[in-house]
Amino acid sequence: LKVLPERLQREGARPDQRCKRFARQFARLHDMGNQLGVRVIGNVELRRDGVAQVVGGPKPRLLLAILVAARGGVVSVDRLADELWGDDQPAKPGAVLQSNVSRLRRLLEPDARIVARAPGYALEVDDELVDAWCFENRCDAARSAKDPSQSLAMYQEALADSGGPAFGEFADRDWARADVTRLEEMRTVAREEALSMRLDLGEDRSIVAELEALVAEHPLRERPWVVLAMALHRSGRSADALRRVTTFRSILRDELGLDPPLSILALESRILESDPALLSSPPLAGRRTRLPPSEVTSLVGRGTDIAGIVARIAADRLVTLVGPGGVGKTRLAMRVAADTWDSCGGEVYVVELAPVQDAASTVASVATAIDVQQRQGLSLEDTLIEFLHGRRVLLVLDNCEHLRLSVARLIERLLAACPDLTVLATSREVIGLASEHVWRVEPLAVAEGGWSDGLAAVPAVRLFIDRAVASNPAFVLDRENASAIAEIVRRVEGLPLAIELAAARLRAISPAALAERLGQRFDLLDDAQFANTDRHRTVADLVGWSFNLLSLDEQRLFGRLSVFAGAFGLEAVESICTDETFDAAMVVRVLAPLVDKSMVQMIDRHLGRYRVLEPLREFGLAQLDSAAAAALSERHAIWCLDLAEEAGAALGGEEEAAAVARVDRDFDNIRAAFSWIVDHRDVDRASRVVVALHEYSFRAMRAEVIAWADDVIAMTDFADSANAPIVLGIAAYGRFVRGDLESAIQQGRLALQAAERLSVATGGLAERALGNALFFQGDADVAQEWIDRMLDLAREGPAARLAHGLYMRSVAYTSVGHTQRGVELADEALVCARRCGSPTALAQASYALGLALESSDETAAAALLAQAAEVASSAGNRWIQAFALTEVLWLEARRGSPRSALGGFADVIDLWFRGGDWTSQWLSLRHVFGILVQLEDYRAAATLHGALTAVGAAYALPFEASDAERITRLVGLLRERLGSAAFTSAVRRGASMRDGEIVEFIQERIAVVAGTPGGSPRRLRST
Repeated sequence: LKVLPERLQREGARPDQRCKRFARQFARLHDMGNQLGVRVIGNVELRRDGVAQVVGGPKPRLLLAILVAARGGVVSVDRLADELWGDDQPAKPGAVLQSNVSRLRRLLEPDARIVARAPGYALEVDDELVDAWCFENRCDAARSAKDPSQSLAMYQEALADSGGPAFGEFADRDWARADVTRLEEMRTVAREEALSMRLDLGEDRSIVAELEALVAEHPLRERPWVVLAMALHRSGRSADALRRVTTFRSILRDELGLDPPLSILALESRILESDPALLSSPPLAGRRTRLPPSEVTSLVGRGTDIAGIVARIAADRLVTLVGPGGVGKTRLAMRVAADTWDSCGGEVYVVELAPVQDAASTVASVATAIDVQQRQGLSLEDTLIEFLHGRRVLLVLDNCEHLRLSVARLIERLLAACPDLTVLATSREVIGLASEHVWRVEPLAVAEGGWSDGLAAVPAVRLFIDRAVASNPAFVLDRENASAIAEIVRRVEGLPLAIELAAARLRAISPAALAERLGQRFDLLDDAQFANTDRHRTVADLVGWSFNLLSLDEQRLFGRLSVFAGAFGLEAVESICTDETFDAAMVVRVLAPLVDKSMVQMIDRHLGRYRVLEPLREFGLAQLDSAAAAALSERHAIWCLDLAEEAGAALGGEEEAAAVARVDRDFDNIRAAFSWIVDHRDVDRASRVVVALHEYSFRAMRAEVIAWADDVIAMTDFADSANAPIVLGIAAYGRFVRGDLESAIQQGRLALQAAERLSVATGGLAERALGNALFFQGDADVAQEWIDRMLDLAREGPAARLAHGLYMRSVAYTSVGHTQRGVELADEALVCARRCGSPTALAQASYALGLALESSDETAAAALLAQAAEVASSAGNRWIQAFALTEVLWLEARRGSPRSALGGFADVIDLWFRGGDWTSQWLSLRHVFGILVQLEDYRAAATLHGALTAVGAAYALPFEASDAERITRLVGLLRERLGSAAFTSAVRRGASMRDGEIVEFIQERIAVVAGTPGGSPRRLRST
């Protein structure tokens, strides 16, 4: 590009001619660097950078299709002529064919070649450039992947680009027919595999429509019908599941004259019998499916670092990876986390602190990442300590530098209190603790000279080549570009981020030109002796250089993307980052080149999720002036508030699961927005965020939102806020969940006083908190009065809220022995649930009805409770799912399987422990007490009874009217079997235990008594 204008000028062309010729030659040079794509799935076409190219009519496309179908083999001239012209041959078919090949060859080069080999031609092209071959490779990789989630992602990526039959209008040709059939079969199998995996990972309702389409397309395939029936059954639609099985049986009989396979008959029988095992495949929602960190791109040149860090964390309890931004600390930490996953039994937690801007949110961010909520009588930090105590855990804290003091204080406390905890931190500076082992992450080794046989093995060069090939598959290291590449990696001092940014430029610039421009950019650094901070300056300079190469629109959007904390979606960018100078229609057009140039990462192509690496984000933020940054932050806060309110409203309908997933994905952004709103003393918006997300936080057990209610209450002018009664009610219910009953009652009464003073409604939350807390304290009469008031208010609101009120009233009636009224109100709740379509409403109603039927029809009760657990899981409602599973397991024990039921309680107890719901924890432990007596583990049962008595939960809130009598009888049995002295000693021991200690004790007893393989689910330290 530099020499071309000069050469044209030397040739003597006039200025206007020079401009035109320069433009034409530039366009041709630019096109040569574009990414080629050969598509034969759907229409046969060539693409460059996703844009269809003019091939020149059906003959060249047919020629291309035949060569692709040959898979690199030689196709003779005679055969090509017959396929192209049939009986209507031109006078000189060989010459005309050669002309067509030449035109097609020009379009394919330099990414692919058509080579002449006797007796004809062959196509040489990389598999990744041909969509059909790429599809096959992805399916093969998905089949061999050991990780189900990774396999599912591969199948989904393959299917995303595989629509339509192969070879388009040529699909019926003899040479294409076999490939068309094979690819269509692979596509169908991939769809079956993906849908089956999604079912196993806990999806059911969301895949029913896709399964219905699949069985309509392929009515004779057995597997889609089986998966469809399972999905319907797990969605609470057992009748529909049975109808689909009957339909498949009829098709087999009427069209093929075949009897149904045994697998279909067995499935039909199990659905009819409401076999609970059919519902047990998805993991408990409280124990979220956690997988080791996966790599988006390969990690190059860090083998020694990885081995050394793994050895260090085995010897030291705090290891900090220190280095400048862009040196690869996060990538190293993620690889170490993945490599130590199995040795830690999966107890590896990664906390990304980059999105956290407020030091006060440090502990909450760690707790949220670990999935631990605050419990009664303890601070959130103390709750974390109690949870981590006794666990062999690796805690990875990524990007600590901006929170160094708060992180240091937290790490110091955690390590002192949790002897089996190891912390791996990443930071641009040391944390500063005495126990800290600092591992300095150095840049990659660079090459000293030019071309040599060992140049490609130099780590910095290897990384450059790896990323350059990803950017331009035609790139190769050779003698001509070796010196330039060696110079590039030297100029950026081996910093991985800088190398990746530089390599991304090879789509538009040669290595020599790139090296020359880097030399000009970094002249001021030539004589410096760089320390860590100077290397970071190098990254900033390179980011600045990359930034300067962007168009003005790209620069504008890149700076605005810095407002996002963590990941973001396209919809958010279009809403937040646009104004009168940059409209939404421009976003996709401008964002794509930013991804292409490695300034923005695409982290989920299926959901369209992006993120900006922290060093780049910091640079982008610095490009905004204060007024622009303030306006952008306000738009971000408004967007997050809208998201929260839309999701909160959707929780009462059929889209509940999608709303929960959406909040989960953008929780980092919502947290940052809430912090900004509080900092700007906007009581109205702050309270609206909490009100919108309170049900989400209750159901998902994300108590961080409940803690935000206290932040709002502490704000100036809160008392006069229209939402004050609801926020106070949320805070009251949060205290009830933690077991702080007196404080819950006090806060609930404050909510009622605020409602009366402001003449606004409480939303039923104050009444809900008061009813629950008083019921747990044993004041059932007054508690029921508050529940009646809550129900009366609910009758004036939406159907989902009424369904919840009816569920609570039904459970209250059942708990005091009025089971018939419990059944009646549960039936009414079912009607409301079906009307609103909310999975949570359906799960609550099924739970209430199952609970009411426990004493009269155990079989029906078990089916309803299992259904409640499954439906709650599908909506991400961990709270009602754990309630339902508690009763499912209790019934299992009563019906003759106490040992397996006890093993199941390990997960439930772990969920309540993480979620900080101690009122529910004690109720579940009371069932465990009964099972331990049943299994004759008398000393453990007596110890647990002591703990339950000490917290007032031994006889509280009976879910069956006969509970108190039953417990009294079991306690008498324990005293008799153990003897008075041993019984008293065990009870005293239990009463003296802290809550976390009693949970740890019971988990250990479950592992021993129930025979849980490999120890308890909590993966406690070996004893």
